[in-house]
This record gives sequence, structure tokens and C-alpha cells, in this order.
Amino acid sequence: MAEIEADDVSAPRLRLSEVGYTGLHVSNGQILEESKQELRFPESIKTYKKMAMDTTLSSALGLYEMMVARVGWRCVPPKDPTPAEQAKADFVNSCLEDMEHSWFEFIKEATSMYTFGFSVHEKVYRQRLKRTGSKYNDGLIGLRKLPIRSQDTISKWIFDSTGRNLVGLEQDVTFSDDLYRFTTLKDTKVTIDRPKFLLFRSNVKRDNPEGVSLLKNCYQSWKWRLALEEHEAIGVSREMRGIPVIYIPPHYMSPDASVEQKAIYDYYKRAVTNLHMNEQTGMVMPMAYDPDSKQPLFKFELMSVMGTKGYDVGSIIQRYDNKMLMAFYADLLKMGQEKVGSFSLAGAKTNILAMAIEHRLMEIQTVLNTDLIPQLFALNKWADERLPTFVFDDLDEEDLDEFSKAVQRIFSVNAVEFDRPVANLIRKKLGVEEKAVNEKVADDELPNNRSRSGDGGATPFEGTGTNPTKEDANAANKES
Repeated sequence: MAEIEADDVSAPRLRLSEVGYTGLHVSNGQILEESKQELRFPESIKTYKKMAMDTTLSSALGLYEMMVARVGWRCVPPKDPTPAEQAKADFVNSCLEDMEHSWFEFIKEATSMYTFGFSVHEKVYRQRLKRTGSKYNDGLIGLRKLPIRSQDTISKWIFDSTGRNLVGLEQDVTFSDDLYRFTTLKDTKVTIDRPKFLLFRSNVKRDNPEGVSLLKNCYQSWKWRLALEEHEAIGVSREMRGIPVIYIPPHYMSPDASVEQKAIYDYYKRAVTNLHMNEQTGMVMPMAYDPDSKQPLFKFELMSVMGTKGYDVGSIIQRYDNKMLMAFYADLLKMGQEKVGSFSLAGAKTNILAMAIEHRLMEIQTVLNTDLIPQLFALNKWADERLPTFVFDDLDEEDLDEFSKAVQRIFSVNAVEFDRPVANLIRKKLGVEEKAVNEKVADDELPNNRSRSGDGGATPFEGTGTNPTKEDANAANKES
């Protein structure tokens, strides 16, 4: 790159350093952005764990994890690379295959940020030698592993004196639950400096290190849906079993009743409660009759509860399910369970979901390109101005039928020259091994334009002739 010299003119006086603040509310290493206690870290970890066990939310999270983890990754050199730049990009790719765990496992762990809002991965390097466990023996600094640091072990975020920059975090490795705390390690608290870890975040706002969980926007719907399901279960239970009812003489419940009568009244109250709570299997009733009416003095029965409510709990629960899936752009998971929908609607929803997943992939890509690669190059003392970058493969598998139609139409009118990059793109879509970029396309590899659809109306018997006849075989080709 050519050196750029400043013009000999007077520059305006302007402070170059940072002056303002993002406005992130931090107190003693804790982020206080969330008003709801159950959604404020670290209490939010327990809340999101419960929500992640919900069937509907689990399917949405699983869909995101599956679609993100299945996408292939590779490191590519900058445009028009020199041999050295190409070699360094190849080096980064070799590092991905030289870790103690697979790149696929690393990406799957990183997707935990969709549940908790963030995911911390410590960067562990090693010198690439056989004796250190590496597949290579070139002595360069490569990746050993990128292990996750579980979200429920992060106890504090550490900022600098200005409060603007994150300089590290504190990890508490004391395992705990509501009853006890224990650890098997001598040092229960560890400080990890910011350059030592990758921080993946979803929906970054105000540079919040905790990010924003995808479950946060589902919390209200999940809470009400959970309450409705509990009430529905209670209602079904009562309709199936009935409500236990015991009839006793009214004077037993009078304030003027005798001690013995009050004791009998208390006994039957406890019996009704125990029967309803399934803590009592049955009861013994006295065979006593009123001498005048000849009716039993004590009577026990199960009163039926008829489901004649004026609202449909099932449809309300379904509405909350749809709201939660909409927050993930994954409401297509409900398609097929209802009696409405179309192929065009399914295609539109799939495209929206694909855009959402691509956005999540870009969040991972940004961290890798701005953090991992620069540090890896610095450790190897490479002062390159043009760094390679991580890219991810196409999210969707190519429809070969549609792709072949596009290829046919493009080359029938010579819209694109057929060179090696184009040929490699076609080979990649077909699952065929690509050839070297600098390898020229041979004459016998060039497309044979048999459809002649680009000839226009040159003759009445070829391509897109204005008056095709039965002698024109191409007239039957609707794709031309």
C-alpha cells in the first residue's frame, strides 16, 4: 500500500480520544440493565435453563443450533492474494483441524449464547510440534483448543478505571445449588484477562458483555403459557376425578356445636383435603340416618365438574406458542400442525428464518475475524496489513434442478464468461472437487450451447425463433 502523507494545512482542533459513555449500567462488576430480577444475571441463568426445557422453546433453540452448527467454515485470503498470504490462510485452516476438539463442537458450544445471551471461550494456544500433540512440526503458534467457560460460573465482569472497556472477567468454579455449595478445586475463583478469551454475544446493545438472550422476548408469553397449562391440568384432573363433597348435619358446623361435634367436623374437613391432594385413598362413613326424614346424616360423593367454560384454553396456549416461535422467526415449525398454509407461505417463512440464521452466523464471524485471527498472527510475529478472514458456506443446500436451469439460461445468452472461478462454483454446487484457481479452462470444458436459446429470431427453426414449428426440437423445452 502506498504511503499517505498529510497535507500541509491547518487541521481543526479536535480531541481524538473517547469522551462519552455507552450508558451501560454497571455496579461492582454486575450489569444492571434488566429491570426484572428473574432476567438479571446471574438469576437469569436459572430462568433461561428452565425456559430451555420447554418443548416449544427447545425446538426453536435446537433448530438454531442445528442450522448454525451444520454450516461449513473456512479461512480465505484477501483479494488477489500473494503466495505468502495464501500460505497464511492455509495455515489458519490447518489450525482448525489441529485442535483437541473439532471445529463443529466449538461452534455448537458457541450457540449457547442464544440461550444465555453470551458465550465465553478461552483461547488456548500451543507451539505446533509433534511432542506437544500437534499434527505438524513447523514450530508455529497454533490453536490447541477453544473451550467454553460455562455461563453459570461467570461471577463478575471487570472494567477499566474509565468504565468503558472490558478488561477481563472473574470465574467462580464453586458448584452450587439451592441447598449447598461445593468444589473440588483449591482456587475457586479465576480471573481471565480480556485478550485471553473470545466473547460471543447475541443482540449486542450498549456493548453489554452479557448480550441479550433470544429467550428474553419469549419470557412473558412463556410465563403465561406455563400458568395456563397448570390450570388446564388441574381442570382436567378435577373433571376426571370430581370434587369430593361430604354432607354432615348443619349443627355440627355451628359455633354452638359440642366439642365432639366440632371434632367430627374438623375430621371431615381434613379428609376432603387429603382426598383432593391424593394423600388419602378412602374414608369410613358412619351408617347413621335421621329418625324423621330417614335420610342419611352423613353422605359422601364426588361432584362432577363439567367443562362448560366460555373459552378455549388450548387455543390460548397455541397462541402463546406461536408468539414464542415468532420471536425466533421459527413459526414454520407449526406449519403442518394447522389446517392452513401454502407452499409459497412456507417458502417465505423459510427465507426469513434463513436471514435470521445468517445474521447469527455473522455474529460469530465478526468475533473470529476481529479477535482470533489478529491475535494468532501477532503470536507468530506476522505484521500483515491484509489479514485472511473466516467465511461460512451457504446456509441452504442448493436445489440442483433450479441451479441447472439458471446455468442453462446464463450461458445460453453468454451473460458470464466461463472461467475457472465460475467452473469451480458449478463443481462445488455439484459436490465435485474444485480445481486450482490458476488452472485455465480447457477448450473441451467450455459449455456446448446446444439449446441455441440465445440466437433470438435468427431462424424460424432455432432457439427463440418467432415461429417455431414441429420440426424445432427446442420448442418443447419450456425452460428455454
